Amino acid sequence: MKLFTVGPVACYPEVLQEMGRQMYSHRSREYIDLHYDTVERLKRFLETENEVFLFSSTGTGFMEACIRNCVKERILCCINGDFGQRFAEVAVSNGRIVEKLESRLGDPILPEVLEDALKTHREVEAVAITHNETSTGVINPLKDLVSIAKEHGKMAFVDAVSSMGGTEIKVDEWGIDVCFTSSQKCFGVPPGLAMGSVSAEALKRSEAAVNKGYYFDFKIWEKDQKRRVGTPVTSVIPQIAGLNRVLRMIEEKGGKAQYFDLYKKRNERIRRGLEKIGLLTFPKRGFESPTVSCVNAPQNMKGTEIYAKMRESGYELAQGYGTLREKTFRIGNMGYIELEDIDSMLTVLKDILGR
Repeated sequence: MKLFTVGPVACYPEVLQEMGRQMYSHRSREYIDLHYDTVERLKRFLETENEVFLFSSTGTGFMEACIRNCVKERILCCINGDFGQRFAEVAVSNGRIVEKLESRLGDPILPEVLEDALKTHREVEAVAITHNETSTGVINPLKDLVSIAKEHGKMAFVDAVSSMGGTEIKVDEWGIDVCFTSSQKCFGVPPGLAMGSVSAEALKRSEAAVNKGYYFDFKIWEKDQKRRVGTPVTSVIPQIAGLNRVLRMIEEKGGKAQYFDLYKKRNERIRRGLEKIGLLTFPKRGFESPTVSCVNAPQNMKGTEIYAKMRESGYELAQGYGTLREKTFRIGNMGYIELEDIDSMLTVLKDILGR
């Protein structure tokens, strides 16, 4: 089965080989060396001096950590799809008051709209931004949104689950307080590992936070990181080894700019192919995601039908999400995908639509 999902994605052969090694203790010298080498590589990748933590969880764990460590009462959540909505739901479930800034599905959250929202809701402590909304295939103008948040003195939390590794993120230059992702997206590693950068201000907020739990307490993780013992809980060692291998591969093959260019080439190849078939993408022009294409299903077929028929033909795409389930289907270009795989997938898609 060829995977064009939005996660988990197909893994690089080198990653699977690295993950297949015999296990060792998370307190061993082998793991400590691996841990700190991976942390330093991620810091370089994100261009940050902030602490970088490796959580044994998915990205939603880091999302919850933002709320529990850094928000005392109120947060503003930018919502233009289901994963922005999830950030709001996580905040509410942890007893916080959420102000919502929503745009129409398919449209981005624009800086001027966030500016107006923060003038209205001056009491919020932070802004949550979904960089790349996989449910609709929209990428939000992250740098500008973070800039507006910081101008108003608010913390900036960034869900970069489907963007980190696929497009540029400059954590320190842009002023991001918490920026997190998951292993099973752009880095092409199996699920189970969440990685994120945490600013000095976020750690300061965490120090004063109450009822923040244990597992995702930023200060506990910072303490063990600084003590050079790695993590306070057992690590998902195979996933961290796999991530380390990917980061090495990226450096060996020309650095992250070349890796981002590969993602751009894949994405453009898919979108050009869709246009030739006569299919339109769902997002507003100019704000299409670089890692997933959300495609309008033709009038005579449901998105779920296209997904099922492609799967029967050996290609797993992704179904439409939430309210767009029947109207769209999605094609991811994250993880281990060759350009010829894209061409063969598009050929099969054209044949299915023709029939």
